[in-house]
Amino acid sequence: MVALIATAQNETDALRYSQISPTGTARFAALGGAFGALGGDFTTLSFNPAGIAFYRSSEVSFTPSIYNAFSTSDYLGKTKNDSKLNFNIGNLGLVYTRIRNKEGSTYGWLNFNFGIGYNRMNSFQNRISIEGRNFEHSIADAFASQAYETHYSELPNSNPFDANLAWQTYVIDTAPGQTSVYNTPMGNYGQLQKLQATSRGSMGETVISFGANYSNRLYLGGTIGFPTVKYEVGKTYEEVDDTDTIPDFTSMTYKEYLKTSGNGFNFKFGVIYRITDWVRVGAAIHSPTLFTLTDTWSSEMSSKIYNSEFSATSPDGIFKYSLTTPFKVIGSVGFIAGKAGLVSMDYEYVNYSTANLYSSDYNFSTENQNLKNNYHGTGNIRLGTEWRYKKFSARLGYAIFGSPYSKSYKIDNSTASVGAGFRTKVFFMDAAYLLNLSQKNRYNLYVLDANTAASAEVNNIAGSFMLTFGIRY
Repeated sequence: MVALIATAQNETDALRYSQISPTGTARFAALGGAFGALGGDFTTLSFNPAGIAFYRSSEVSFTPSIYNAFSTSDYLGKTKNDSKLNFNIGNLGLVYTRIRNKEGSTYGWLNFNFGIGYNRMNSFQNRISIEGRNFEHSIADAFASQAYETHYSELPNSNPFDANLAWQTYVIDTAPGQTSVYNTPMGNYGQLQKLQATSRGSMGETVISFGANYSNRLYLGGTIGFPTVKYEVGKTYEEVDDTDTIPDFTSMTYKEYLKTSGNGFNFKFGVIYRITDWVRVGAAIHSPTLFTLTDTWSSEMSSKIYNSEFSATSPDGIFKYSLTTPFKVIGSVGFIAGKAGLVSMDYEYVNYSTANLYSSDYNFSTENQNLKNNYHGTGNIRLGTEWRYKKFSARLGYAIFGSPYSKSYKIDNSTASVGAGFRTKVFFMDAAYLLNLSQKNRYNLYVLDANTAASAEVNNIAGSFMLTFGIRY
């Protein structure tokens, strides 16, 4: 099996669109996203909608952001670094506040709020470069294994995106006197292997929210969310006999491209209760998101073999399907030190095994069973603090995200953030830097039947710098 891009939709896709790593406003990011008991920030509409009820005036906010992803790979003793820069919009929102009683009453329903806008929920921007010299095998071996026991005339139907391209470009060829057993031109090994994988796109959510404040004690809110997915990945795999030691082989290049796009909807409901002036608690539930997605993909291959050049291109693949992401529950607590500052914490529980893939054209029973067997419920913890001096604020945040692969609690990745703000009665500006510290992962360039292919160790780190501008009226 060749494992560069999986053209079949599987549990990996379900996990990708079930996990979120939001940026939103700079204040939200600077506090590590720990806003479930605080409110008064537009990004809370995508987490605990009760936060909208804290607004006592109408507001417009806008957050431009710069995202920079860095990767380091180690493959067969060689290290490669790469990076990718992206400009994006973290937030664009409007909150309208209607004060029900303007005579200073503090009892009953005091204000009703409406909000509409956009929050960025995840980024898929990344670039990975891998390089190493392999003295044991080649991707050609993987293609030969894939085509084994398939008549060469059937390869365009059975393997149009991979083994058939290898057949057409002589990366594999039938063994003498055979029609379904394949050889490669690799009389020996030692070729340089290279892979560059570039991904782009994001998940964002358009929100329509309503909230209300009862006696400055109980805050309620609800959100209808319309998330969107745009994900693209292109991979270029190369093998080169740069030392001229393989008689019949000079080079080969295999390119794959995958694009996923789609839309969904969900519901969120939240509550925040002010126990005392210095203690607040919050809770929110998120319904599963129902996505309607479309995948399109293609591949191409070229080679310089037997002193000749060959090339082949696959047809375009397309498939439409649905994904239901897991239900989420969030519990929060916040400690407010008057106008001096605050400390807050959120705990979010997600059971990734409950995600589900569906299509009227394909039975996802195997993939859905893999979701149940391989993924588990886990918790995400967000911590944040803010301290103020007159019109200025300083902020710190930290978040850890549990691994969906482990039955016992294990950290999958974490984020650390820092920020500052300046606020007047009619204008505010916030800045934040968010650093995503992901764990090291194993990356297979390809897979042989016996799983003997070498894998690369890849470490990804991403940073976001964002500015939020807002006006109150």
